[in-house]
Amino acid sequence: MPFFQKRKNAAMDSLTLKVVGLNHTITISVRPTATVADLKAKIESQTLLPTQYQRLISRGKKLEDDTVVLGEGGAGIQTRTKIMLLHNEFYATDKKGIDAIAVLTDEIKVLEEKIAAESLEQKVVDELITRVCCKLDCVDTNGSERLRAMRKEAIRKAESLAQ
Repeated sequence: MPFFQKRKNAAMDSLTLKVVGLNHTITISVRPTATVADLKAKIESQTLLPTQYQRLISRGKKLEDDTVVLGEGGAGIQTRTKIMLLHNEFYATDKKGIDAIAVLTDEIKVLEEKIAAESLEQKVVDELITRVCCKLDCVDTNGSERLRAMRKEAIRKAESLAQ
């Protein structure tokens, strides 16, 4: 097989996308069969913006349906396409809760590192986990299912450290 043919096949195996917006500029590689939800998950892992608060725009079209395939037969996105990252309409109303949960998630990560270093007794670990969970319970969700889900996930992560 000629070199240029191999190169063409390799390019068809993945899409390289440039995601810009909200003070981020990142390059992400995904398979053409990946969905919008898969792309949002990769963006979340690099920007820490939860998927439920992302609005993606490509070539003037909103990528709203998370089940749509990115490549041919779906959204029709090609390699080297620029994707705009914006906050969606729910972000402004939930921002206070998002920030509070993010701070507590950072506390959980610090606690996780201390546990890994084995620098804390089990009694102390249990007490710190209880404190973080109490703080998470105090985060007001204002009836937002998205914030409730984020808070629940943070509590699960904190509780998993107890084992």
